[in-house]
Amino acid sequence: MTSVALSHKSHTVIDESTTPVTVFTGFLGAGKTTIILGLLKQFSSKYNIVLLKNEFGDAQTDSALARESHIQVTEMTNGCLCCVLVGQMKRALQEMKVKYNPDRIIIETSGSAFPAPIAWQIREMENDGFHLDSILTVIDCVNFCGYEDTSYTARMQAQYTDIILLNKWEQVSERHLDIVIDHVNELNTDTPKIKVDKDTAIDPDVAFGIDTTLFKLSDIARSGNGSTSTSAGPSLEKFEHHSQEVDLIEIRRTWNARDMSFIFSPSEFTSFLKSLPADDIYRVKGIVRLTHFASDEADSSP
Repeated sequence: MTSVALSHKSHTVIDESTTPVTVFTGFLGAGKTTIILGLLKQFSSKYNIVLLKNEFGDAQTDSALARESHIQVTEMTNGCLCCVLVGQMKRALQEMKVKYNPDRIIIETSGSAFPAPIAWQIREMENDGFHLDSILTVIDCVNFCGYEDTSYTARMQAQYTDIILLNKWEQVSERHLDIVIDHVNELNTDTPKIKVDKDTAIDPDVAFGIDTTLFKLSDIARSGNGSTSTSAGPSLEKFEHHSQEVDLIEIRRTWNARDMSFIFSPSEFTSFLKSLPADDIYRVKGIVRLTHFASDEADSSP
């Protein structure tokens, strides 16, 4: 794939010192990091992109993967940008702008984040040299219908976005995909929906330069903070969401070279993951020591 170094400037006339900001949302395990990494690989180091990644817990697994590329990564953990870490995001963006002078900032929200408070914070920083360019929501086609009815967050992410990225669509039947799209259309009929191929990254021209009209501060001022209109966003009264939707379980164990009892083979660990109840566990991530490479096991299979 040929790397590109394009400016992807906003269609709105903004100062050269203004940094466009792209926000990726999507429920837990939807595949946001994978899509972002595929997008970033298309750029050369001449186009300076900085990633601000938010994790509800304190695991930094995905950030380690992102740092393997030529981009700078800032991690915000142990809280969500839309509630617990409100205010800290502004300081993080200001520090990133001073330290890295980025051409663009990408924010990857936690899977349990509402887009509205994050977008409003960026809107409030326009005089500080930040421009909200786009909000993109990643939909997990395998699991969306399972948690859509129980997660207010997942519905809001699908409803308030500029583009809906249908991820993992190859893993479901055509009938299942039609059902997912029908459910998404019930929440958001007009927003473009794009299937993301497993082996093909999304086009930067699709993700950048959108000039979103979502969550404008002027719309909030006209309709009041409790507005539920499409442009202003959902009611602020519903932002206490984590205690009702997400429980975080974290397991740590120090590795001892003499104790091999808890080290799995790739097939054993895969079987363990497949045994987990999909209706209750949305995502598992971390670093696990295995007995050997998965490819070695595949090569030795009959």
